[in-house]
Amino acid sequence: MQAFSSKRTIAVSSGKGGVGKTLTSIHLAAASAKHGSNTLIIDGDLGLANVDVLLGLKAENSIFDVITGRVGIEDILLRGPMGITVMPAGSGIAALQNLDAGLRDELIAGIKFVAARFDTVIIDTGAGIAETVLQMNRLANINLVVTTPEPHAVTDAYALIKVLSECEDIPVIALAINQVRSEDEGRRVFERLSEVASKFLSARLVFAGSIPTDPAIQRGVMARRAVQENSNFTLAGQAWTQCFHRIINANDEWRTVIPKKISALAAPVEGTHT
Repeated sequence: MQAFSSKRTIAVSSGKGGVGKTLTSIHLAAASAKHGSNTLIIDGDLGLANVDVLLGLKAENSIFDVITGRVGIEDILLRGPMGITVMPAGSGIAALQNLDAGLRDELIAGIKFVAARFDTVIIDTGAGIAETVLQMNRLANINLVVTTPEPHAVTDAYALIKVLSECEDIPVIALAINQVRSEDEGRRVFERLSEVASKFLSARLVFAGSIPTDPAIQRGVMARRAVQENSNFTLAGQAWTQCFHRIINANDEWRTVIPKKISALAAPVEGTHT
């Protein structure tokens, strides 16, 4: 499956829910907008969508209405804070998580058509390794996996990285550690995962950064204002902004050094993991 023609497409994923995946997607989109890019965030968490809620938006229609033929895909786009464009999905709709191949292909084609107009596309995928999630991952130039330092979250993140590394059309995998107590804690988690991935998988991970636990973020969530103009001044907001710039630098390096499916950052396979 071909990636979007947009200059930058970042799919944000996690092995499990509750690690800050959607907040990361939103703050990357905010950093992109601050960077001057025309930015689209796609809520690819089909059936359990909440990007619009976190941004304080009211979605009259969603991806569900597109696949049922009620509206066209451009009709569901919302204007969010900082000029970010949002493509909402439906929440609490089981049918969205079990799309047949034909509907899924039609949806992907429609998403690609819209995404081509933007400089940066952020895809907030669902958690886990379901096929619908992986279809979204395959559309990206870079896949960002989000985890927290908790052992069960790290284990699930590795499982996702393993699956992504087996997809030939997923060139770069980055890792962000959320809700850390210190930069060193995040770096240790990354180094541990990176070492195992380099040993057993066909990928070397890109370190996107550590995001500290920040009460200001929780206050924004409760107020349904997850991002606003001054969000990048919070501790976590600054960390997400640095994360965005590390990701796009990794993407630019991959495009410049080796213009192939497989990233220049990929390590040779040293073993087999079962």
